[in-house]
Amino acid sequence: MSEAPNPGILLHHGHLHVLVMPGEGGRIASLLDTRSGVEFLFQPPAPYYRSTPLDLWAPYESSACAGIDDCLPTVSVSGPETPGGPVPDHGDFWRLPCSVLAIANDALTLSTEGYSRPLHMEKTLRLHADSLEIRYTLRNLSSQPVPFLYALHPLLAIDPGDRLLLPPQVTSATLNSSHAHRLGSPGDSVPWPHPHPAIDLTLTQPVTAGTADMLYTPRLTSGWAALYRDRHGQGIIVRFDPRQLPYAGLWLCYGGWPDDPALPRQHAVAFEPTVAPHGSLAAAIAAGQAPVLPPHGTFEFTASLEITAQYPISYEEFAVQCSKHIHN
Repeated sequence: MSEAPNPGILLHHGHLHVLVMPGEGGRIASLLDTRSGVEFLFQPPAPYYRSTPLDLWAPYESSACAGIDDCLPTVSVSGPETPGGPVPDHGDFWRLPCSVLAIANDALTLSTEGYSRPLHMEKTLRLHADSLEIRYTLRNLSSQPVPFLYALHPLLAIDPGDRLLLPPQVTSATLNSSHAHRLGSPGDSVPWPHPHPAIDLTLTQPVTAGTADMLYTPRLTSGWAALYRDRHGQGIIVRFDPRQLPYAGLWLCYGGWPDDPALPRQHAVAFEPTVAPHGSLAAAIAAGQAPVLPPHGTFEFTASLEITAQYPISYEEFAVQCSKHIHN
């Protein structure tokens, strides 16, 4: 693509700068700590420009595949067998332009309407001293109930040897996919964090590892997942209310995706708070775990990304901080 990129909207509060792209589904393209110069979100490996609107059924690889998107009303493709009809890869919303409803130096409200399902999404981003808070309202615009699947999709930047942290209750995870079946087959229960004595899933790997694994936690009572950036002495915590988003997807990609060998390899992890532990809406419905918005009903929830106020911080200090603030 040859046109100049949309510059987006820059929010700032103290040492946090956030770049938002309303023309790309409200994608959060950057979360930067100006104290340390650390960019916490995965960036496209080559200059990315969107010069034309995306086809409504374009695969997710057509996007920047970076930053923070919203997956609604599915994550992976949900085929024609899905009640209500098919849903495109990673849902409707990441490919649609948003309307800007309100804007300030440290806050932004966006809205957009889907097309595979009669859903409207409004989200308000607000920066605090050390965190980005995102408040969502989903609305069913129809007079019929609408099953849906939602997952926050924050792709985080990593270096080899960074550390992943989950609540102590997570001692196993359900495998959704694993490149070359290195961890097993879809549906397998995988011990966390050691599915094999030679594998430690809490340690990030180099892009040359060529792996890509997607897992789901059990239902959570503590809503957080975190990444410690070892080289930088900083950490980022994804926080959410497990009463609203009871599960988290774990995307661990060290060069094993995308499938097309002509495309750049992704090197990122994502903690994906979600309403159900399934990749597709069809699978969530079949398992009886897809929430249903009643006619003209709403669903409200909040997620946040918290940067360590203390900088630098040791891994041990960061681990203590992760479990300090729990949603009541």
